[in-house]
Amino acid sequence: MNLFAEAKKLYAFCGFVSAIGLCAGVTPSAHAEGFDACRDHFYAGQSPEIDNPGMNRNTFPLCYEGFAVLYSGISFTGLWSAEHLTSDHIEDAMDMKRVNAFHPDSNIPDAFRSELSDYSHTGYDRGHLTPSGDEWDSQSQQETFTLANMIPQNPDNNRNLWEGIESVTRQLAEDDGEIYVVTGPIFTKKLKVGRLLVPTMIFKAIYDPSKHKAAAYIVANGPGNRWTQVPIPYLIEFTRINPFPGLSDSEIKEELPLPWPRPHDQNRGIPPGTVSPDDGGVPGSLGSHHKAQEAEGSAIQGTSENQGESGKEEMYGAIIALEEFIGSEVKKEAISHYNELKKKFMGYLKSNASPKLNDRKEQEFQSNE
Repeated sequence: MNLFAEAKKLYAFCGFVSAIGLCAGVTPSAHAEGFDACRDHFYAGQSPEIDNPGMNRNTFPLCYEGFAVLYSGISFTGLWSAEHLTSDHIEDAMDMKRVNAFHPDSNIPDAFRSELSDYSHTGYDRGHLTPSGDEWDSQSQQETFTLANMIPQNPDNNRNLWEGIESVTRQLAEDDGEIYVVTGPIFTKKLKVGRLLVPTMIFKAIYDPSKHKAAAYIVANGPGNRWTQVPIPYLIEFTRINPFPGLSDSEIKEELPLPWPRPHDQNRGIPPGTVSPDDGGVPGSLGSHHKAQEAEGSAIQGTSENQGESGKEEMYGAIIALEEFIGSEVKKEAISHYNELKKKFMGYLKSNASPKLNDRKEQEFQSNE
């Protein structure tokens, strides 16, 4: 049985994110034509694809000099950002001085546009999807401060673990010459602050053309240093977003072992672990009263228990309990179908785990000993 295909059938029965639009009855819209002016930002010129009718409602494709964004007028955030990072651009970006210039995007209609006031006194950072540190000139850097490129992000996550992921992503581009990156929020709960839908998790997918491999970081949108790595097929089933539709069937299955995050260029990389959506959606101290009480979710197991000792044996997988946000619109037999699928899928993850380690990670582990 193809469990990914079975999962897709169930997911297709209702949208993955109920807060954005569950069982909306809207056919997925194609945004390809909206990105004609910036196809260089995407691998093979193909923009990420969203296989969820609800998530495609009230969206706006936006092209910028150094990246592209699909913005949602329902979540009032970007749904993904995409960029083509090259070693030349990274070298030039190192000489750029960051100038904070957060601003709303006038290309988005007033009724759907996020404003600076949406983030005020919430306890969340205006978290970049495409970071300003990736940009090589004043225009491209200034454009990253559009609110269309933002999500409400936990301050500790934004300034520490996520900063470390952004840093090693740039280093990977510098070392290998070029990479393609797609970053986005993951909404697993109906958690809102004002008009903003708050993600419980965040992903950053990377394709390395020099290795013909790809993978994705996933973190909870909360404090702490827990992160995990998942293959692209798992990310697609988990988020309903295909970050690299231009990859061949063989390439999309080839997993790229990702470098461990190094916040603020610290000497030791942070090893992967288990990530749970229940740890996400948490604001900083200023906005702690905004956190809603939500149903429990399921953890994502990213590594084996002994990975901290060996660093060589890793299991990757992503599964999330759907019951809490599928809602009453789904028939009981669909819930039963899901429960059966979940058991089979978790068994699949355990039986198909295999060691994943490249030279970069091997050297890093040895240096950490």
